Amino acid sequence: MNTILHLLSTFKYMKTQILAYLFLFVFCISSCQKEIKPFYYNTEEEFIANNEGLSDSARIGKLIFFDKSLSEPAGVSCASCHSPMSGFADPSNKAFSIGSTGDAGNRNANALNYMAFAPNRRAEIVRGIWEDVGGFFWDGKAEFLNQQALFPLITAHEMNNISFTNVSSKIKRAPYYPKLEKLFGKQALADSQTIVFYATMCLEAFQRSHQVNQFTSKFDSYLEGKVSLSEQEKRGMELFNDTLKAKCSLCHLSTPTEYASTNKILFTDYSYDNLGLPKNPLQKNLPIDSGLAKFEMNNPLEVGRFKTPTLRNIEKTAPYMHSGIFETLEEVMEFYNERDVNPKFAHPEVLSTMNTEDLGDLKLSKQEINDIIAFMKTLTDGYKPPISSKK
Repeated sequence: MNTILHLLSTFKYMKTQILAYLFLFVFCISSCQKEIKPFYYNTEEEFIANNEGLSDSARIGKLIFFDKSLSEPAGVSCASCHSPMSGFADPSNKAFSIGSTGDAGNRNANALNYMAFAPNRRAEIVRGIWEDVGGFFWDGKAEFLNQQALFPLITAHEMNNISFTNVSSKIKRAPYYPKLEKLFGKQALADSQTIVFYATMCLEAFQRSHQVNQFTSKFDSYLEGKVSLSEQEKRGMELFNDTLKAKCSLCHLSTPTEYASTNKILFTDYSYDNLGLPKNPLQKNLPIDSGLAKFEMNNPLEVGRFKTPTLRNIEKTAPYMHSGIFETLEEVMEFYNERDVNPKFAHPEVLSTMNTEDLGDLKLSKQEINDIIAFMKTLTDGYKPPISSKK
């Protein structure tokens, strides 16, 4: 952890020194992404092979993202736990991903799609109250997006490198390193810290690209007037947006999130909440997961609170919640609907900060639950609207 904090402080210093360069970098990203076509693919191989519309930095970032040589021992890449075939979540559908040493992590792998639009962790007014929002990971431990890639690289149960010096040595041996030198210049890549810094900049460019944030769901086509929702999907959408009954949209906003970096709908307010989840039986012998409190000076008011994820591609990203405790959307909805009246949910891991207002006894019928799930499945990317024939 001290190694990461040292590098993060270095990153902040470097940002002030190369602000002009970053401006050109961001300009390059935005200028290379005009008039991008919807991105579709059927296999991971097809995804990897298609670089249409990507900036030079995003192309390098994509190579880094799929590079299995960066773990210790080699064999695990970012994509191993964040596959494009599963909404950039773990394709194994395990509650806890397996790292390069064969050890499991202690939280469910975050889906990376649409994460790039989150604000840097800060306070915002959420439903009339100042709340922590944004940041990255379930507990917001990375303040900025380009910091998010640092933690897995040197975490023992993930990619297991002993230091960033070790990581930079591997990057220098990678086939894409000459591309890094060409893009940023040999002088910029002066030492291990700057090599890792620019590599994570490229990863950030890829994570911000249309390939990770596709907006190709049926819901998006519906917003564009290209397709109609089914009657069940319409009923589900109405329930989803009912803030007095199902209450889904209180946190999973069905309008643009004001402080996100896009005006498109993301289905999250990036706030932190304790839903009152039971402890995953797989972790019954582990201490309480304190969530946001760990990075908020162990504030007791933050214990057990975790960031609200996007619902885009939720159909693909099972299992669910920070602990991966639920395997299906039906189980998730059962919990929201019956937490306070079903004995199997009677023992929350953290009771003191549990949200007692927005869930627990919603009194939704089975049909209403199925309707909401049908609507959530319209948020899955890869939908191709029917082509209208003109006579």
